[in-house]
Amino acid sequence: MSGDQTTERARVLRSIPILAGLVGAVLLAVGVVLALYSQFVAAPIPVPLNGDFSETTDFPFRLIRGSLVVAGAAALTGAVVFALGRRGDERAASVGAGGVLAILFVLGGGLWFAVAADIPSTYQRLTSDFVVTPRASSAIASLALAISGALLIFVFVVKPTGPVPRWRALVAALVVGVVPVLGAAGVAVRFGDDSVASDHVTAEAAPEAGAPAVLGSEKFRLQIPADPDLGHRILVTRSGFVAVTPAGITQYDGATGTERWHYRRSDISTDRVWNRLEDTTYLRAEDVVLTKWRNIGWMAFDAATGELLWTGGDFASDPRSTAGGHLLVTVSSETGSVTRYDARTGREMWRIAGESAKCTAAPSQVATTMTAIYRVARCGDGEAATVVVTAFDPMSGEVRDTRSFSTPGAVRAMRTGVRVFDSGFVWVECHGEEAVETEIFLPPNQPLSSAIVDSSRKYSDVEEADSTAALVSSENSALLGDRWEVLSAVGEIRWTELEMTAPATGTMSVEDRTELLTDQAVMLTYDDGYKLRTWDRSTGREGRAVPVALGPHGDPRVATTSGSVLMIATDRKGHKSEIIGFG
Repeated sequence: MSGDQTTERARVLRSIPILAGLVGAVLLAVGVVLALYSQFVAAPIPVPLNGDFSETTDFPFRLIRGSLVVAGAAALTGAVVFALGRRGDERAASVGAGGVLAILFVLGGGLWFAVAADIPSTYQRLTSDFVVTPRASSAIASLALAISGALLIFVFVVKPTGPVPRWRALVAALVVGVVPVLGAAGVAVRFGDDSVASDHVTAEAAPEAGAPAVLGSEKFRLQIPADPDLGHRILVTRSGFVAVTPAGITQYDGATGTERWHYRRSDISTDRVWNRLEDTTYLRAEDVVLTKWRNIGWMAFDAATGELLWTGGDFASDPRSTAGGHLLVTVSSETGSVTRYDARTGREMWRIAGESAKCTAAPSQVATTMTAIYRVARCGDGEAATVVVTAFDPMSGEVRDTRSFSTPGAVRAMRTGVRVFDSGFVWVECHGEEAVETEIFLPPNQPLSSAIVDSSRKYSDVEEADSTAALVSSENSALLGDRWEVLSAVGEIRWTELEMTAPATGTMSVEDRTELLTDQAVMLTYDDGYKLRTWDRSTGREGRAVPVALGPHGDPRVATTSGSVLMIATDRKGHKSEIIGFG
């Protein structure tokens, strides 16, 4: 071996600590990136991480915190030694000795933290309780890279005075440093990939059509497949309807009945994950289907396309009950405070305090529409009893309008009824003595000064309402069945009674058996079979009746969606549904 080769070999050997330090710096940097990714990005499905074992509480964040501490301390030590420990004087020697002690302390602390975290068993407990998530696996990978990088920084700190390597050696060191980084990232993605357990198909957005102006003929009929042991629900949306099962959700086109998009999971048989039927809701104002999954949390989907909009956000940590209606709003049962969330992001928009202490006759109620949020509070007693309605702007939370309605003789023990219809029409009912109610009709997009107040009817009920009118039933003194009237609530106030050639039997006991179309009132009745009866809503004259053949299903209901009048029949155990669409 020549002298030049011997000299070059010795140079390479003496430069190994610097090369090791370079590789260590790469590992530290990527460990920090993975830690930040885990904390701020890697949560397409957030895990609450609050299982039965206390050590699983926020497990990823504890690893992230440890990774950042190890990486930061090792990087600082290496930087100080590199800047001051390569001079070759006494000061440099003391800096090097201090650096060795510091990096040993960092390594010892990092290894102790990793052992104390009990990573293998804690991760196993997490994945046995919750779905896999890249947040936990990338946090583990970030800690492994941080400790590995600190170990290589230690090699440099022990001998920092070697010659600077040639550029080829530096490139090779960088390549060597990238290999474990890619491996760690690949492992993190592999063990954190939950998509293998889900079947998610989206659709292109389609224009929405209005509901038919009059009842047409039957144009489609389909059976909704469902597991007879698990049950299901049907939610009507602006563009169609959604079948909700423990395994997922499927959206169907309202005009044709064809499937458009779905999100289903294959792991519900393990009893680890399933969709909670009772918590699934449709938020009409922002066209969002909101679902809640056991051991996953909230997942929000665009109702038109099936796109997954968010899975965490501020709303996920709000334990309060949601208000009825079209917007994502929660109400505190203790203070009455109202919090509004953006249904398409899950983020909090605003919060307002509860109702005045003067109105304590009963807990206030909140109803949300596309254009306003109403808070309804009962104030006072006896002849001085009132109902105070406050309208808030849904975007800012500012008070838009308020009005006090006199409700003398209101029954204190009975709660004020508030119902929001799909059109945004709001009906407030305050029960009075002798079955006479004070009713407040709030048409959408109208000031509270235009609200209609009526106390002339017994056992009154609003069966359906569109943007301008309400279909009202009440006791008929002639004992020929209920009296049905169309209340035109915008412009000229007018009550139009529907002509009843036969009593509308079977309609009072179950809600959602009537619909108001542009030109007709439609009612589902039963008389030796189901029929859809129609009336001209402007004159009250009865039109044609359409017989409907149903299978062995109970509790049918009627709804409108894009392009269709729907008849939805579900058996009483929730096992099967038949959907019939009329043009």
